[in-house]
Amino acid sequence: MNNTKEFWNWFSQNAVKYEELNVIDAELRDTLLDDFEEHLHKYCEKIYFEIGGLPGEVNELIITAEGDVNYFNVVENLINDAPVISNWLFIPLKPQVKGHFETKWGDIKLNTENLYFNPSNNSGVGIIVYIPKYNYEYEDDYFNGLFKMLDTVLGEKSFALDVKKVAIKANDNEFTEQNAIPILKLPAYINWYKTKGS
Repeated sequence: MNNTKEFWNWFSQNAVKYEELNVIDAELRDTLLDDFEEHLHKYCEKIYFEIGGLPGEVNELIITAEGDVNYFNVVENLINDAPVISNWLFIPLKPQVKGHFETKWGDIKLNTENLYFNPSNNSGVGIIVYIPKYNYEYEDDYFNGLFKMLDTVLGEKSFALDVKKVAIKANDNEFTEQNAIPILKLPAYINWYKTKGS
């Protein structure tokens, strides 16, 4: 692992190139992204990134550990050492995103507008998520898509540290919206649970 200074020295010299990712041709964009990954992985091979924006606007660079808590401190140390660069915002770990959205994984599609949960708390927060037209044949895709969605609803850190177990149930004839909680209220539920337990 190289030190953070080496990475940021390189990025400071090349930041302008990355402000143009959305307006350059695909081949050059792929080359720049590969180059970024190579330099990031000189610092740590277990962390990744999301980057984007438009020239003249604020660009975001998110460094992620993809939910691996063993590398959260590595990500946070890197961002803590980030220099101030005009038009750039540096974010440690994928943040919570508010509002409804849709996620696709393989052959399945999930939409926050029709997903609900109930708590299943033994030690820490466990949740049962109700999915319309759930098909057990695509169980792996459902879990992968749901984990991606929860990572977005809660943010990477909260999903990894606060949610201990996730189960899926079919949103069948016995399910009623009155007896479950909309999925976008999960962050508020976790905050309430943590306050109650303290």
